[in-house]
Amino acid sequence: MAKKAKKKTRKSPINKAPENMLPQNIQPVGERVEENKNIYISQAVYKDIHRFTQNKTTNESGGILVGSVIEEFGKSNIVIAGFIEAKYCEGTPTTLTFTHETWEYVHKEIEKKHKGQKIVGWIHTHPDFGIFLSEYDKFIHKNFFSEEHQVAYVVDPIQNVEGFYFWINGNIERCKGFYIYEKTGTKISVDIEKNEPIKPMPKVGLIAKNVVAAILIAAVFALIFSNISLNNQMERLENQQQALMDSANQSLSYMQQQIGLLAAEIQALQKRIEELESKAEAEIPLVTDADNETDAASQEDSAATATDAPIGLIPTPSPDIEAETASPAESEEQP
Repeated sequence: MAKKAKKKTRKSPINKAPENMLPQNIQPVGERVEENKNIYISQAVYKDIHRFTQNKTTNESGGILVGSVIEEFGKSNIVIAGFIEAKYCEGTPTTLTFTHETWEYVHKEIEKKHKGQKIVGWIHTHPDFGIFLSEYDKFIHKNFFSEEHQVAYVVDPIQNVEGFYFWINGNIERCKGFYIYEKTGTKISVDIEKNEPIKPMPKVGLIAKNVVAAILIAAVFALIFSNISLNNQMERLENQQQALMDSANQSLSYMQQQIGLLAAEIQALQKRIEELESKAEAEIPLVTDADNETDAASQEDSAATATDAPIGLIPTPSPDIEAETASPAESEEQP
C-alpha cells in the first residue's frame, strides 16, 4: 500500500506555477521588453497553437488565450496557460469573426477546463500575409479585448513567423519579445528559429491562392470605390436639387414682395386720386359764386358813383367847347 502511494506521488505533475509567482524555467524569444509588461506562454500551449495553425493556410483561424496576470518587479506579467479553439467562427483569407456560438463555446470551455482563469487575449492566423494587425483586427481588439492585460497573438503558418501585440498607454503596440515557460525541471524543447517546422504548400497552390486573394481584394476595392462614387453622385444631385429649390423659393419670395409693393403703390395712388377729385369738386362752386358776387358788387358801385355824384363836381365845359357852341348864333346875327 505504501509503495503504491509512493508511485502516485511521483507521477503527480506540476502543470503550472503557483499563483502569484512568476515562472522560473523560461526561454526568451526575441528582444528584451522595455515596456511595463511581459508576456509568458506555456510550452504546451505554444506547441498546441502551432499544431492547430499548421494546416490553416487558406482562411484565417484563431482562438482564445486564458491565464492570469501577476504584478511583480514593477511590471504586469501576462501568463498564458491555456488555449481554446474558436469553434463556429467565420474565417476568410483576410478576416476572422467570432460568432455568438463561438463565445458560448469558449465560456463553457473556461468553466469546464480552465476554471479560475480569465481571458488574457486572442490568437489568429495571417496565412502568407506576415505579422501585423489590420484595421479589422484592431477593431476586434478594441471592442472585445480592451482590457490592459489582454494581448493579440498573430501567427503566419506559411512564412513561419509570429508576434504579440499588447496595450501600451492606450495604444496597441508590437511586443519585441516574450518568454516560453515550463515547470521547473522540464526541458524547453521548442526550436525557436523553426517553430516546429511546418510543411509548406506547393508553389502552384501558393500562387493560385495569391491570385485568388488578389482578385478578391481587387473586387472588394472596386465595389467600395463604386459605392463611394455612386454615393458622391447622389449627394451631388441632391445638393443641386436643393440649390435649385432654394433659388426658386428665393425668386418666388422676391416676386411676391415686389407684387405687394406694387399693390401698395397702386392703392396709394388711387387714394390720392380720390382725394384730389373730392377736393376739386368741393372747390369749383365756391370759386363761381365768389366771382358772381364780385361782378355784381362792381356794377352796383359803378351805378352809385354815377347817380350820387355832387353837382359842384360836374365838370365845366372848356372855353373852346363854349366857343364852338356859340359860334353858329353869332354867325347868324352878323350881316
